[in-house]
Formats: sequence, C-alpha cells, structure tokens
Amino acid sequence: MVKFVFIKILLLLNTVNKTNITTLDLLRHGKLKTVGLFCADANEPVSEQGRQDLINITKDKSWDVIISSPATRCATFAKERAKQSNTKLIINKTFQEMDFGDWIGKSTDSIWQDDKALFEQLWQSPERFIAPNGESVTDFSNRIQQGLDVLLKQYENQSILLLTHAGVIRSILSVALEISPISALKVNVDYAQMIRLHCYPDGQFSLQSSIYPSEAS
Repeated sequence: MVKFVFIKILLLLNTVNKTNITTLDLLRHGKLKTVGLFCADANEPVSEQGRQDLINITKDKSWDVIISSPATRCATFAKERAKQSNTKLIINKTFQEMDFGDWIGKSTDSIWQDDKALFEQLWQSPERFIAPNGESVTDFSNRIQQGLDVLLKQYENQSILLLTHAGVIRSILSVALEISPISALKVNVDYAQMIRLHCYPDGQFSLQSSIYPSEAS
C-alpha cells in the first residue's frame, strides 16, 4: 500500500512538472540594413534578408504572447507576426538593448580605433564597463533581471516569444544558466537565432534548444 501511494505521488509530481512550465523563446532581430554597426540606433531597420530569416525561424510556431523591444529592428516584425497570427503583442522598453551612449550608430572599427582601451574593458571586465554617456552593465543587468521576473510571473505557464537584442539575450542567459556576465559574452547569439528556455515554478531554468536561421529555412 505504501509503495502504491509513493508511486502515485511520483506520478502527480511528474504531471505538475510537465504542466507548470513557462516556455520562453528568445529571438534576436534579423540582420541590419546597415552593415558593420556596433550598436544601431533605435530606428535602424533589418535588411530584406534579415526579415526573411525572421519569417523562416518563426514559421509554423505559435505563442500565447509576443513581447518586443521598441526598436524598429524588433518591433516592426513583431507587429507583423502578431497581426498575422492574431497573437497578443506587448512592446516593452525594459527589453531594449543596453544604452551604449556615444557609441550608438558607430561602427565597430571606429570604436576600436577611437576608444580601444574602453572597448577591451567591455569584453575583459564587463562588470566595470560604462560606455561614454551610456548605461553601466550592472544597471543593464538589473533592468533585464527585474523585467524577466515580472514577465515570468505575468505569463506563468504560457508560451512567450521575446523579440529583442543580443545583449538582452545574453543577460537573460546569465540569469537562467547561472553564469557570469563575462561568460555570457562568450555565448554566440546570431541574427535571427532563437533560443528556447523552460522556466519552472521554483525559479529554475533549463536550456531546451538553439536554432539558427539556416536550420529553419
């Protein structure tokens, strides 16, 4: 009798684990129209190839809600996809890219030439980095973590598409995988790449998949 009850409890726990899962798909925007930018301004659109990659990666998928950064390179496709699939859309500025201040709109090459030491600090000691007139990595990380906490509570047990930026995705992965900011910078996040996380009631995460546009077309 005791054995039977124990097995029944295990079955119930397994059922809870399978049903009480929030699915979070992290999708980076497509390739930009302007090539070589370190961080584009908010109005920079994606290229035609970038748009097609987003179409391919989201094809035959559905979500309960789509959350998007307000940047044009994210929001334009998010609105299009939400309308097409009749899915709830939220434009949320919490998930906009880190504010790189004076570096916004500049090419990676020009920043390397003009501000090499500070640029190196971003990759070697990100916790100490602040771009000229920009946002610190610490403030950015706190913003994303707070936004993530709110998002997962608001849409618990639902499926979420978050269309955002590489920095935001790495920051979320830092929380989900319990890795440092410098380790998160080593994670490749390509244009139109989709990373799926499962989020559990106890606050834990599991990495489910990572899909590139070339694998979805």
